[in-house]
Amino acid sequence: MMTDDEIGEQIRGRGLEEEYIRELMASLGFDPAEGFTNDGIEALDNASMEQRRKAALRTLALGEDHPPAEGSDEGDAGPLES
Repeated sequence: MMTDDEIGEQIRGRGLEEEYIRELMASLGFDPAEGFTNDGIEALDNASMEQRRKAALRTLALGEDHPPAEGSDEGDAGPLES
């Protein structure tokens, strides 16, 4: 099982940060296409670590064929900030 830091490295290394935020928003009941509302931002801020982890793992699964971001060294990113 990957650690939270390893998951974060994978997401950043593949350039999936925006996809992760969209996935987390959707999992919290918000439509990412509607943009960031005050309620949506509050929900993101208050999402539990388990909700964040599940969204991150779904993002990685959906982005399996996504190449690393241009100019990135996959696996060389630092830990997720909290």
